[in-house]
Amino acid sequence: MKTEPNYEYATNAAYTELSYYNGSFPQINIIELLYESGDIILKSYSQAARFFKCSHYEFTHQISQSEYGFTVSDLKSRNHIIYYNDLKDEKTIRFTLAHELGHIRLGHTVDDEIADKEANCFARNLLCPVQLIQGYDLSTVEDYVECFGISLPMAEASIAHFKSDYYYISNKNYQIVNDKIYSYMTGYSLYELYHS
Repeated sequence: MKTEPNYEYATNAAYTELSYYNGSFPQINIIELLYESGDIILKSYSQAARFFKCSHYEFTHQISQSEYGFTVSDLKSRNHIIYYNDLKDEKTIRFTLAHELGHIRLGHTVDDEIADKEANCFARNLLCPVQLIQGYDLSTVEDYVECFGISLPMAEASIAHFKSDYYYISNKNYQIVNDKIYSYMTGYSLYELYHS
């Protein structure tokens, strides 16, 4: 049983996920990323409430495991359903989805404090890649909120953990994601980037 969060593992899992991402930057399209994953289905609380023939309120407060979102996983098929509260604001939904993806990619089977800290680390690295923070020279909470489309608390957490997040990224993961971002921003393919 783990007694401490493994931030190095969580950080690199986020950058591995970004290495497969083919969407836009600087705001990561988390919905697109999840649909492309092939092993995740998204269901809103409104959809779930209709299925269970109850109100959104009843599903949120009596059936669901969280006011924000939760994941149901089939360990045999390795398929997952992420349920999310669609009445929350967009920034909260984006973080919730990234957090739940963190639980999936980190193989969490128990939702405890350690798992939540790791999933939060995964989410902030996924939604606020250090390469973009450096490239845009972001320094204030307002910079982060505007650039990444995240909430104030998440921006504060990302700023507070920037040094440790940067420290934990492997050189390989840093370079792969850096190249991907550079290619997106310049319009050059990776082949053109390295063979011109």
